[in-house]
Amino acid sequence: MGLFPFRKKKQTPEERAEMLYTEGMTLITNGYWDSAFNSISEATQLGHRGAMGQLAMMYIFGQGCEPDCGKGIDLLRKSVELGNLFSCYAFSVLWDHNVEGITAEEAKSMCEVAANAGMPEAIERLNKGFDTKK
Repeated sequence: MGLFPFRKKKQTPEERAEMLYTEGMTLITNGYWDSAFNSISEATQLGHRGAMGQLAMMYIFGQGCEPDCGKGIDLLRKSVELGNLFSCYAFSVLWDHNVEGITAEEAKSMCEVAANAGMPEAIERLNKGFDTKK
């Protein structure tokens, strides 16, 4: 019998994804975007919907990586499909920043989903309205 008769429990993919996402968000909070990119990317590959939404925004705005708006929007849509309300709301933020590939209709529709789920930011943004002639 060894000194420590227990074995460390192996992490599930979901637990590993959550750990990587938390690590990445901590790095972002401290301004280490380049380092965060790796953690967030790995969490995304494990199917973490929050990481997927964050990675989308990193690609769209070129934070921690080279900008790739198309890839970012694709990831954002996948994150929405997984039920990430923050990704739904992000469409209105992207519309407000004139990001190419986002329509007013899509931004409003996604914002409505988040607002209907009770997200205060989405409700407030919806009340401001969407100018479809940008």
